[in-house]
Amino acid sequence: MITAIVSVVMFLVMVSLHEFGHFIVAKMLNFKVDEFSVGMGPAIFKKKKGETQYSIRILPLGGYCKFEGEDEADNTDPRAFSNQKAWKRLLVLLAGGVFNIILGFVLFLVIVPSTSPARTNVIDTVVPHSYIEQVGVQPNDKIIKINGKKINFYNDISLYTQNFKKDEQATVTVSRNGEKIDYSFMPTEQIVKTTYGENGVQVDSTINGYTTGQFVEYSDKMPKDDSIVGQSETSTRYIIGFTPKTKDITIFNVWGEALNETKFVVKLVYQSFWQMITGKVGVDQMSGPVGIVSEVNNAVNSGSYSWLYVLNLVALLTINLGIFNLLPIPALDGGRILFVLIEMIRRKAIPPEKEGIVHAVGMLLLLAFIVFVSFHDIMRLFNK
Repeated sequence: MITAIVSVVMFLVMVSLHEFGHFIVAKMLNFKVDEFSVGMGPAIFKKKKGETQYSIRILPLGGYCKFEGEDEADNTDPRAFSNQKAWKRLLVLLAGGVFNIILGFVLFLVIVPSTSPARTNVIDTVVPHSYIEQVGVQPNDKIIKINGKKINFYNDISLYTQNFKKDEQATVTVSRNGEKIDYSFMPTEQIVKTTYGENGVQVDSTINGYTTGQFVEYSDKMPKDDSIVGQSETSTRYIIGFTPKTKDITIFNVWGEALNETKFVVKLVYQSFWQMITGKVGVDQMSGPVGIVSEVNNAVNSGSYSWLYVLNLVALLTINLGIFNLLPIPALDGGRILFVLIEMIRRKAIPPEKEGIVHAVGMLLLLAFIVFVSFHDIMRLFNK
């Protein structure tokens, strides 16, 4: 029951804020807004203030912002959506996704202090027996590039190393005493075996044949899960081979760290979409509504720190929602933005009826995509 309530509230907040972004920017630019609604279906509350009707509807699944003349080329009202200048319509369409990303940033302002200290891109220790130890990388080196891609903060490193492969040479650029140095190396294979015991978790890490172990007792941050006690799992990844220096989160640097987390999620979302387009990640590996509810359930039942996991999940989802809506896909804000940009280049609007057909087809394809992804979510639940 709690999972269902949290899921509905999360979705309602994200979508309502998205629509509020459209609404507030439209009001600032003097668009005529006929209605702003929280929820869908029959209205349970209505109030008209000025020219705009505000309503709460019975189904807490989304919301909408209705503009005067949004899809009408022949509307004579000068404040109608279709009669506004292209750059104004562009700003209104962008606002929804931008507000979702801003929500993610605000949530990270709350989350980041709870995860202090923060990791940095400065090396504290080099992992013994790793290849970067052999080529000469040293403690206190600051990693500034990986394979030519700029590193601004620690999460960039995890983003650019997740595709490391065995026997595939990589290059790391470090800053040492003001000098930039390039090192070529082979990513180090790390085999991690995790065993769940009665009192805690044993984590054994093997690098180039050398194994080190660590036992972590169960706590509020890592509660015991009786269903997996006695089980173990093994994973293999390819790493640079270092431990990072950390820094405490203060009122002065929390803004920068929250911004870094937001930028990291934005990069991660774009990279995920690109990997899906290029076939590196299958569509069946994505999660839809069913998969999201499953993740909410995991977050809600993660112990006394469940609120932190829920907030982190909301931050990830709202940024994901904002970016997805800005993709140039028909029926989404990004699809409408594309038509506005074409209009600005051609200096002539595309007929609304033709644009409407494109968006209708896009909506059908999106619904089919959601059904497909949800089917795979359900199958994964049954196969657990």
